Amino acid sequence: MESWIGVDIGTTNTKAVVFDEAGRVLAHHSVGYDMIHPEPDYSEQDPEAIWEAVKTVLEAVSGGLTDIRAVSFSAAMHSLLPVDAAGNPLGNLVIWADNRAKVEAQELRDSEAGRAIFRVCGTPLHPMTPLCKLMWWSRHQPEVIQRSYKFVGIKEFIWFRLTGEWAIDYSLASATGMFDISTFAWHAPALETAGIPEAKLSPPVSPYHRAEASGGAGLPAGTPLIIGASDGCLANLGTGAIVPGRLAITIGTSGAVRVCSPDAATDPLMRTFTYVLDEGTYIVGGGTNSGGVILQWIAEQLFPGIPTDELITRAAAIEPGADGLIFLPYLLGERAPLWDANARGGFFGLTLQHTPAHLVRAVLEGICLHTCSLVRILEERGPVNEIFASGGFARSPEWVQLLADCAGKPVRLPETVEAGAWGAVLLAMKQAGRDHLKWLEGLQITRTFEPDPVRAALYRRLGERQLKLYEVTKELETL
Repeated sequence: MESWIGVDIGTTNTKAVVFDEAGRVLAHHSVGYDMIHPEPDYSEQDPEAIWEAVKTVLEAVSGGLTDIRAVSFSAAMHSLLPVDAAGNPLGNLVIWADNRAKVEAQELRDSEAGRAIFRVCGTPLHPMTPLCKLMWWSRHQPEVIQRSYKFVGIKEFIWFRLTGEWAIDYSLASATGMFDISTFAWHAPALETAGIPEAKLSPPVSPYHRAEASGGAGLPAGTPLIIGASDGCLANLGTGAIVPGRLAITIGTSGAVRVCSPDAATDPLMRTFTYVLDEGTYIVGGGTNSGGVILQWIAEQLFPGIPTDELITRAAAIEPGADGLIFLPYLLGERAPLWDANARGGFFGLTLQHTPAHLVRAVLEGICLHTCSLVRILEERGPVNEIFASGGFARSPEWVQLLADCAGKPVRLPETVEAGAWGAVLLAMKQAGRDHLKWLEGLQITRTFEPDPVRAALYRRLGERQLKLYEVTKELETL
């Protein structure tokens, strides 16, 4: 039987999933790793630990397979790693959650030069972006710029280890803040702003770019490898949210809300991103820091030893609105649509009547309300009729129902929640000449969550109140 392997290199783990041509999962393996926070605002990871995870998952799923058609890759966006000429790391991998470049990002947002870069590149001006990370290094640690052979993302690092080739796909390049999303080339003004020459970046290639494994990592030499795209863009493809009226929401460690577009238009208010899926397809939306990591925080800090599933069940017994308790989920600052690395979280409206279950309910509502603020913005581009969900939260019926109520739209769960890995495989199928979208005809929806209209009206009001509370906290920062 022929098999296709999708590798999804995420923030908390790397997954390898083996699919048949119909998208059925034949095998699956995952390995996790940790974030490193050496200083406040720093978020890093050990690239060698991620490389070991990639090797482990590939070795685990490829054993016994006799007809591997291709291995294709999905990866988290915005990571940056300095390497030497041999591809060895010169430090840790700096990931999307790193906020050390707050000053540089704000300077760009406040400048016409920065706004001009955004109009061409489509990447919001935020500390997460490699552009801002490089500006920070140029200003604070110029020796890192000087001694580094290249600055690469985690997928480039893994790709080089597997193939001996430096390359970055258009999709991940479009998330750096330095890539012209119309011409598919590095943008000279952005590179000048970053303080690096083009030679210190990998050559951009199509997401359908093919190479062969050099051997190792459980893959026979000559195994076809497809470079793939970013996890966010592939989640849209992997869930079927690439047709008009469909919107994809992913909530894992972080979250994202995305729609598909045939053009590279950017938001004049700089609230959302425009990233490349492939040469003719763009993904427009916003990423949020306020995902599952916020639920994990309250579970670890206030409810040690209690599984999050149990906490969600307890929260579901609380009436919508948590008896007037509102939570701002901005514990890591926030990306879209606020783009405020200094944003802070908090509970508002606490009384003696609130129980621990109220706190969890308010946290879940806070995450969903913020996520749905992005749905409203994307509706400005065109109607949204249904939401396709993926990510770890999709395993919780209570959480998915809450999202449907907050959005006021039906939320559908496609058959596979491994959207990034499946999206990567679909690109590999297209590269091989297969009708990679034929599966849409038989796309199986395992469950649909319909919104409750009364709750939807309540949550629309609470969403407006959440935004007003955020604006108040911004004013307090100036006191």
